[in-house]
Amino acid sequence: MQNRNKSFKNRNNNPFVVANERIRHKEVRVTLLNGESKILSIRDALRAAEEAELDLVLIADNALPPVCKITDLSKHIYAIKQKEKLAKRKQRESVVELKEIRMGLNIDTHDLETKAGMARKFLDKNNKVTITIVLKGRERGRQDAAKILLNTFADILDITYEQISTQNNRVSGNIK
Repeated sequence: MQNRNKSFKNRNNNPFVVANERIRHKEVRVTLLNGESKILSIRDALRAAEEAELDLVLIADNALPPVCKITDLSKHIYAIKQKEKLAKRKQRESVVELKEIRMGLNIDTHDLETKAGMARKFLDKNNKVTITIVLKGRERGRQDAAKILLNTFADILDITYEQISTQNNRVSGNIK
């Protein structure tokens, strides 16, 4: 049994494009090289493409009549791949990730500055950053010191927190 999947890409990751003899319509609207648009029979359209030594590529199958273009098939496939690549890049850039920076209550000033540098890099990439101070053992009774440490961290970055939350053994602040 033959698989007749009408997906946009075939097995070797190339876009599936209907061109030349694969076009199964009687009449098509053809965009010629000079920009002119005509409704031709499929034979006349293929003949015009052969005379120009190019390919007849189906652009819009759902239109009445379907729209074709006389162009180089490999250039058309390359343009489709470039559009896909650009769309993927824009989609990746628009996603906001949540990054977390964890530290203890007894962190040294240089280590705090290093963590602030990491947070600055995350913020420059438009990521959301959560700063978490983990309190262990007797440190749980010093949540006020953890909030002071969060404020010191904010002063190093010159930012303000969207939200500060206190849980059992953690004090967290969200930065955007």
